[in-house]
Amino acid sequence: MSALDLIKAAGTIGPDYTRTGKPSGKIVCADGFHLSVQAGNGVYCSPRPGGFALEDPEASYDGPYTAAEVGFPSERPEPWSQWVEFAEAKDAPTETVYGWVPFVMIEALVALHGGEKE
Repeated sequence: MSALDLIKAAGTIGPDYTRTGKPSGKIVCADGFHLSVQAGNGVYCSPRPGGFALEDPEASYDGPYTAAEVGFPSERPEPWSQWVEFAEAKDAPTETVYGWVPFVMIEALVALHGGEKE
C-alpha cells in the first residue's frame, strides 16, 4: 500500500494529536516533486475530527478520509486553475497550505509526477 493510500485510509494524526503509528505525510514522487499530505485531528481535512482545540481529546476519526491538507509542494501544483481555489496564499504556491483538497486531486497530482517514489 502506498503512503498516500495509508494517509487516505487512516490519516497522519491521531486523536491525541500525536503521530504514533501514523505515516509522516511526506510524499516524494518519482520525478523528485514532493509535498506534505496531512489528515486527522486539527488539520484541514474531511471529515475533520476534533477541530483545533484539545476540548475533546477523545474525538477521533480513523478514516477513510475524502480530503486532506496539502502543504508546501516543491513546485506549483497543476492544473493550477483547480488548485488555486484551495490555496491559503494564492500568490505563493510553494509556500502555503491547501485545505480540504479532495484525494482524487492529490492522486492525480502525484500521478502527474510519475507516482510515488519507490
